[in-house]
Amino acid sequence: MAVDFGMGLSMCNQYPSRRVLIVDDEESVCEALSRSIQARLGCEVRFVLNGSEAVAQLKENSYDIVITDMVMGGLHGLELIAALRAETAESHIMVMTGFPDDFPYVDIVRAGADDFIVKPNYPGEIEAKVLRTFKERELREHLALAEEKYRSLFERNMNGMLLIDRDAHTILDANKAFCKLSGKAREDLLGVSLFELVGAAEGERLAQGLALCAKGGQGTLGDISLSRAGAAAACVDVSITFIEAAGEAVALLAFTDVTDKRTMEQQLAAAAITDEVTGLANRRTFFTRLEWVLAQARRGATPAALMLIDVDNFKHCNDTHGHQAGDKVLNTVGQLIRMTIRGNGDEGFRYGGDEFAVLLLGAPASAGARVAERMQSALAACENYGTTLSVGVVDYREGMTAADFVKAADEALYRAKSLGKNAVCVE
Repeated sequence: MAVDFGMGLSMCNQYPSRRVLIVDDEESVCEALSRSIQARLGCEVRFVLNGSEAVAQLKENSYDIVITDMVMGGLHGLELIAALRAETAESHIMVMTGFPDDFPYVDIVRAGADDFIVKPNYPGEIEAKVLRTFKERELREHLALAEEKYRSLFERNMNGMLLIDRDAHTILDANKAFCKLSGKAREDLLGVSLFELVGAAEGERLAQGLALCAKGGQGTLGDISLSRAGAAAACVDVSITFIEAAGEAVALLAFTDVTDKRTMEQQLAAAAITDEVTGLANRRTFFTRLEWVLAQARRGATPAALMLIDVDNFKHCNDTHGHQAGDKVLNTVGQLIRMTIRGNGDEGFRYGGDEFAVLLLGAPASAGARVAERMQSALAACENYGTTLSVGVVDYREGMTAADFVKAADEALYRAKSLGKNAVCVE
């Protein structure tokens, strides 16, 4: 028989959702204790008069606290404690006995109890222990809820997230999004150094960034190249927050995949400096690079040469064969420039219309003339629609400005065309 003291006598309503079960073969003790606990704490209280009923109650219901005597008819003593604990891992088992010598505290704890009260107890002692237990449970539940919320936010976050040891930089946890981003299973990431996920050069930058962010407790690192299993590296932005949790120094890293964004930005940047028809850099880029080449030549007495190239008979090609043929010729010239110039600093540009430019750093105009002759021969072997190439080549001379350099090359080109086209003039 279980008697319920959950309604009617409460003077307060602090813990209406908490449940207490009292086990004692003296009904008057059960009634008095039940009324006292319920009145003071406003919780639900039930009592039973023997151990077997207590075990049956735990099979059917959950209780925050079980308060039990040790000596009674039927199932009692340490066997009762063990049987109660076998039915519930969550209930706080509080033992009260008038025979402490027969039931040492250490034996009671080993059997599964959590607390011990000697009869006769001081007024309010049991209620105080029950209140303390309720508060401890409330705190644990709040912590468990906070942990559950953190875990839910961590696991369900759309950004990849890592929890790392602040000092060792080893991975303590990884969410699903990061596993998907990196192409690695969680168990393969745990215990691994963060720096194993990036290249050597990137690892140095990441280490420096972590050190700087640690000073302010948080920060962001942009454009980190993250290795991915079975795929090209991802470009990520990393937000870093340093945390002290339970005496443990950790860092929470959130990874935003910006690979597509960076690729688009690079494509837009390339489009801004690239000629659509030939694939060479455009006129604006030519003048930017020209200033840089001249600076190198002035600073290190390095030879530099400029080639200006004009497509002969280009207007006739367009008028006779159409603009598609004209574009094909321009594209062919662009390919020939890329094929014939060196890869160590030489650059080709579409200067405008049917004109091209080539900057040669570290080479004299005589080398440019040889490049020009190879290009002329290559174009003659292609479908050229009657076009040829006239080329003017000049050396950089001390004191020349960018305008002087271009003017000299333009004059050399004019002379090459005046020689009957398909010619190379070196100044």
